[in-house]
Amino acid sequence: MILLKIAFRNIFRHKRRSFLTGMMMAGGCALFGLFFGMVDGTYGNLIEMITKNHTGHIQLHMNDYLDKPSIYKTIKAPEAIGARVESVSHVQSWAPRIYTPALAFAGKKTTGIKVVGIDPARESHTTRIKSRVSKGEFISSSEQNEIIITHGLTRVLKVDLGGEIALISQGIDGSIANNLFTVTGIIGNEGSSFGESICYIHIDAAREFMSMESGAHEIAIILDDHSRTKMVTKLLKDELNNPEISVEPWQVVEAAFYRAMQADLKGNRYSIGVFTIIIAVGVLNTVLMVLLESTREFGVLKALGTRPFHIFKLILYETAFLAIISIVVGTIAGVAANWWFLVHGITYPTPIEYGGYVFTKLTSKITARSMTTPALIIFSTAVMVSIWPAVRAARIIPVKAMRSG
Repeated sequence: MILLKIAFRNIFRHKRRSFLTGMMMAGGCALFGLFFGMVDGTYGNLIEMITKNHTGHIQLHMNDYLDKPSIYKTIKAPEAIGARVESVSHVQSWAPRIYTPALAFAGKKTTGIKVVGIDPARESHTTRIKSRVSKGEFISSSEQNEIIITHGLTRVLKVDLGGEIALISQGIDGSIANNLFTVTGIIGNEGSSFGESICYIHIDAAREFMSMESGAHEIAIILDDHSRTKMVTKLLKDELNNPEISVEPWQVVEAAFYRAMQADLKGNRYSIGVFTIIIAVGVLNTVLMVLLESTREFGVLKALGTRPFHIFKLILYETAFLAIISIVVGTIAGVAANWWFLVHGITYPTPIEYGGYVFTKLTSKITARSMTTPALIIFSTAVMVSIWPAVRAARIIPVKAMRSG
C-alpha cells in the first residue's frame, strides 16, 4: 500500500513533465477513439447500405446457387421456411425473391435485364426498395402485370411511367416465357448508377411468367443488428438443418465488398502502429527522465534495505497511475468528439453515390470498441515501455547511485 501512495505522489512532484506526458497519452487515446469511431461509423453506414438496400444480412439459397445461379435451383415451400426463420432470435423480417434474366422490349429499343420477383408486403419491411421509388408507385399487393424499373432503364429503353415493356425469357418448364408489363414506378434519380439492368415485378407475376407453381430462388433476412450476422447464421443452420439449403451471411454474398473492406481495415493497422510508437517513445522518455532524476533516491532506498522488486513495482505503479488518469481524460474527449461527428458529421463537398445510395456526409459512431480499445492500447504501451527503465532502477548499485550528481 505504501508503494501505491509513493507512486501516486510522485506524479505531482514534477507537475509540468507529468502534465505534458499525460496530455500526450490523453491526446493519443482521444485520437484513437475518434479513429475507431470514424471507421465504425463509415463502414457501419456502408454495411447498412449494402444489406438494407437489397442484399439483407443473411440469404438462403439452394446449394451452389451463388456460384452457379440457375432458374431451376428453387427453394421449395418458402413460406414454411420463412416461418421457421422468424422463430430464430434477432430476425426482424424476411422476403422471398425470384430471379431470371430476360430480354426487355419497349418500342424499338431492347436490352438484356435482370428480372426480380418480390413480395411487395414483405420486401417493404425487409429492404429499402419501396422508399427508393422516386417516381410513381411501388408494386401493389395484388398480382398485376406491374413493373418497377431503374432510372437507367428509362434512358436505355426510352420509356416512362405508364409505358409498356415486353419481357421474353425461358420458363422453368422449358417453354418460352413472355408477357407485357406496365411501368408503375421508377427507382433512383437521373444520373444514378444503381442497377441499370434490374427491374422488379410481383413474385406471383414472376411465377406465372416463368411457369412456376411455387418456390423462390432466394430468401433475404434482416436482423436487428448486423454485428450478430455470423451468430444468427449458425442459429439458422441449426434451425433449418437442411443440407440442401445454404445459409450465407452478407460477408459471403457480397464477398468482393467484404474483401475490400478487410484490406482497408488491415491498412488502418499501420496507422495505429505509428500512433502507438509515437506514444511509446514519449512515455519511455518520461520514465527515463524519472530514472535519471531519482537515481540518488533509488540508491538510498536500496541502501536502507528496499528490495529491487519493490523499486521495480514503484516505477510501474507511477506509470500506470499516470496512464489511467490520461485514459480517463482521453476517453471522455474521444466520446465527445465521436458524439459531435455522429450528430453533425463532415459534409462532403459533392455527394458520393454508391450502389444507388447517396452519401452526403461522413459520420462517426460511439461503440464499445472506440472506448475500450484505445484505453487498452495506451495502458499496455505505457506499462510495457516502462519495464526496461524499471529493471535498470531495480539493478542500481547503492554506492554508485548516491555518488551520482
